[in-house]
Amino acid sequence: MSVEYRHVVGIDLGTTMSVIAHLDSSGKVVTIPNSDGKPLTASIIYLDGDQCIVGEDAREAEPERVASFVKRDLGRDLYSGEVDGRKFRPETLSALILKKLIQDAEKKIGPIFGAVITVPAYFDDTRRKATQDAGRIAGLNVLDIINEPTAAALTYAMEKHGMVATQGQLEFPAGKKELTTLVYDLGGGTFDVTVVKLREKEFESIATDGAVELGGKDWDDRIVEYVAEEFRKKFGVYPLEKTPEGLRCRAALSNSAEKAKQRLSKMRTARISCKFGGHDMELELSAEQFASLTRGKLAETEIILKLVMEDAKLKTPDGKPDWKALDNILLVGGSTRMPQISAMLKRVTGMTPDDSQDADQVVAHGAAIHAAIKAMSTEGIALEMMDDLRNSLKNVDIVNVNAYSLAIKLVKQGRPFRHVLIPKNTQLPHAASHVFGLSQGSNIGKPVLVPVLEGEAEVAEHNIQIGECRISGLPLNLPPRSPVQVRLSYLPNGRIHVMALDMTSGHFAQTEISRVSGMSEADIQREINFVNSLTIR
Repeated sequence: MSVEYRHVVGIDLGTTMSVIAHLDSSGKVVTIPNSDGKPLTASIIYLDGDQCIVGEDAREAEPERVASFVKRDLGRDLYSGEVDGRKFRPETLSALILKKLIQDAEKKIGPIFGAVITVPAYFDDTRRKATQDAGRIAGLNVLDIINEPTAAALTYAMEKHGMVATQGQLEFPAGKKELTTLVYDLGGGTFDVTVVKLREKEFESIATDGAVELGGKDWDDRIVEYVAEEFRKKFGVYPLEKTPEGLRCRAALSNSAEKAKQRLSKMRTARISCKFGGHDMELELSAEQFASLTRGKLAETEIILKLVMEDAKLKTPDGKPDWKALDNILLVGGSTRMPQISAMLKRVTGMTPDDSQDADQVVAHGAAIHAAIKAMSTEGIALEMMDDLRNSLKNVDIVNVNAYSLAIKLVKQGRPFRHVLIPKNTQLPHAASHVFGLSQGSNIGKPVLVPVLEGEAEVAEHNIQIGECRISGLPLNLPPRSPVQVRLSYLPNGRIHVMALDMTSGHFAQTEISRVSGMSEADIQREINFVNSLTIR
């Protein structure tokens, strides 16, 4: 009987660059190049009617038809700007990037059955759902989502410590049974720090923290702001005004700033020009000036770095971070190529960071490994691979933690308060429950709504409200104060699930999370139809 082998892939859906990879039959993780033969695809979309261009060619197009940095808007109702004269959901724009990646990859390896998509460890449930929805709109079977630092650790274990060659047994230094790795992940638009313990066939996240709006773009923006102010001083006009010419100037200046940043990672100076209103200015920016302009952004990452060490309980007796508890620091994300990143880490920790992995591709490679692991436990998928590779990937255990505390909002004596069910940095999956009394009984015939929160703020309203746990189907005529148990859980991939039990009858009630934002099934189908109507190049 012949076996039909299927392909699965891992996708790093990045703020500035995206990558797709797969695990070939020999056990090698391979990045699949795009139609231009390049491993990285710029996360930039150009739309003109039913024509869509994704990638580097979209960068120089008319700004009013271009979307970029879409990942920063995932979880919001709409992308922050207009594209081709209309508003789009960020899920739809992200789906166009995903569809381009899959379209190009299938030309190289054949039909793709499923994919694992990466997300920043600090993404909340709303952003995680938005990522999965983007995959569905692109026509993907989303096997799972995986945290970017965890994916990077998977690649590190496989390629640096011989996970395949030793049939899943990591090669540790003499006297070591585990490795404690700090993953410093600074991408184009997001930042995460995660402490991961690597054991035999186990990848256990201990603590994570970060910022969803901190990345290389912010370093670029400091250059843009500096040049614009120098232009104002010289000519008396501000070149970034919100006019068509100002928008074109901002787009050109942002591109030039990114190139200057990259040049300053290797050279002492970089020249940058600005044209606006008939005026033309060129100035020279030194590496020292760039470091001074962006010192505050670097300090933000240092603060988060120390917070994660505290959350991981890696502290000296006097309460300071115990950097000696780390075996290595792994650099992830293209923005870590800036010299000041390695210099800061060495100054703070006393350790030289490990940059042996390709910072741009390491996350997609880990997602590809995870896709293979998921596929082997999914009915109906057969992967073509050698027996030793199959044995290596069997029973690999990935343990993540939640980046946010999960809570419900309750009211006591007329005042709302936050009741935490699952604290931040709890190992997943994890579930917890709370019993509360119905304030009005169930004879009113309306669903009971319990707000669900993610965050660390003591004041309930200052947290992220994911939505409301909607409890319906309770028996009629339950008296006030009748007990109902609400059970919230984080799934292994950080998504939230809810259940409710009527403790009077002992029966489970109908429950769902009625989300504050996000797409309904009808919304998703509408956007699928739109994406399918486009010609994507």
